[in-house]
Amino acid sequence: MLENLVIKYDKQVHRMLELSLGMLTWALLSSPIWLGLLYPPAIVYLLTFFTVYWSYMAFRHTMGMYIGYRNYKREMAQDWMDECNKLNFSLLPDTGTLPQSLADVRHLFLIPVYSEPEGVLRDTIGSILSQTFPTEQVVLVFAVEEKYSDTVVPNIYKIINESERKFHKVKHYVHPAGIPGEAIGAAAANRTWGAKHAVDDLRAEGENLRNYIFSTIDADHVLNNQYIARLTHLYLTADRRDYHYYSTAVHLFNNNLWRVPSMMRIEANAVTLGSLSDWVVSNREFKDTFSSYSSSLQTLIDADFWDVSLGVDDTIFYWRAFFVRNGDFDGVPHYIPYSADAVEGKNFLDSHVRLYKQLLRWGWGAIDFPLSVKEFMKNRKIATTKKIKWIIKHIEKRVILINIVFLITFGFGMVTLVNPYVKQSNFAYSLPNIMSVILTITLIFLIPGTYFRNKFTNPVPKNWPLWRKFMVLMEGPLIILNLLTFSFFPWIEAQTRMMMGKKLKDLYHTPKVR
Repeated sequence: MLENLVIKYDKQVHRMLELSLGMLTWALLSSPIWLGLLYPPAIVYLLTFFTVYWSYMAFRHTMGMYIGYRNYKREMAQDWMDECNKLNFSLLPDTGTLPQSLADVRHLFLIPVYSEPEGVLRDTIGSILSQTFPTEQVVLVFAVEEKYSDTVVPNIYKIINESERKFHKVKHYVHPAGIPGEAIGAAAANRTWGAKHAVDDLRAEGENLRNYIFSTIDADHVLNNQYIARLTHLYLTADRRDYHYYSTAVHLFNNNLWRVPSMMRIEANAVTLGSLSDWVVSNREFKDTFSSYSSSLQTLIDADFWDVSLGVDDTIFYWRAFFVRNGDFDGVPHYIPYSADAVEGKNFLDSHVRLYKQLLRWGWGAIDFPLSVKEFMKNRKIATTKKIKWIIKHIEKRVILINIVFLITFGFGMVTLVNPYVKQSNFAYSLPNIMSVILTITLIFLIPGTYFRNKFTNPVPKNWPLWRKFMVLMEGPLIILNLLTFSFFPWIEAQTRMMMGKKLKDLYHTPKVR
């Protein structure tokens, strides 16, 4: 009954869900005002709860960083190619999806390219050539946007040159501009164009697609030399291979970390440590894809690639695979890293503008809320408990965690501004002192964050003056400023745009600098 209703009124249901997320965000954000007027005790208790919850999240994040770093050290110490060679294929699970031998395993690496300069592409291709896993079993596929293809394609083959014979195959496909129905500037359309053509060509060439592990990385991703070997081992030893995606938990930004302004470093390090911790402390059933991920090539085909009409590709791949598998799809992490570029502009101001635009594009990922909830309504095969848990996860991620720091910082001040009498009430009299004590204790967790950040980043340049090195230590406390600016305003703007029906039509591609 419900699924028929959703199908019949698809646009209306979708619009209602777009409105609901933004309305929830603004209702929570303005709650100190309207609750402060209507029922002050409720907002006082809510702010107290958020303060305690934030402290709990800080403790959980710290534990996640500790365990994640321990996993990282353990995996980095392993020789994963040697582990692959030790595998007994007769004992591996899920024989129906298993290549006959290690020599039969193939990797398809899809790299979407926009206007990345030769230096960026050289680092990425060089990191693949440096893998401990045989590159003769790797197919490199470049999906190139038409606008810059006259420059980019020659650069690719200039870099590869005689090394092309070291790969199983090297292919490139130029994605035409202006195809009706495609979102402008989104990598989803480019990725889909390249992946579909590569699959068609591999079929025509007689390749066994069941032997293929698919991965997509960005054009600036520099892979650790054990990345492919570890991914291979993880994939081969996984049961029900087609029902998982595979991802590193360690997303680094060491390519240019010490060239960018402080706020860019703070954001980059927050992504690194946040992702690492989240893989440890969260239920992997409720982790969607981000940036670089892998699956069986068959899973990509079954999911029908990406949605070319949307401005998001990373999380949307997860949802397409999730629904084609009727909710039986999750992530499996490893801890061998890659390194990407932190956002870098032409100058100090331009760097901050570019960071805001990139985070606005990431915030536009909120479109996965109406898409997923609408599919929940239609698909009876997904367990109701999983649907409810995912909706709660959406609200926590898109509403509570975006607004919580703002509310803790300014909420009580907003309440007393609209209702000065709250200060005189018994239930609110001691609240500022209680919140202050809890938040002061929470600041202790900035210390392990700084420690683990230094474990993943390259050393501070030796030629830096002492004052610059001291400022790096101050970047720990400055994360609070980041949480109130770049981790707040772009996400609110994205949801507000969605709520108002103003689509992010021309999506911003973050330029790479060399």
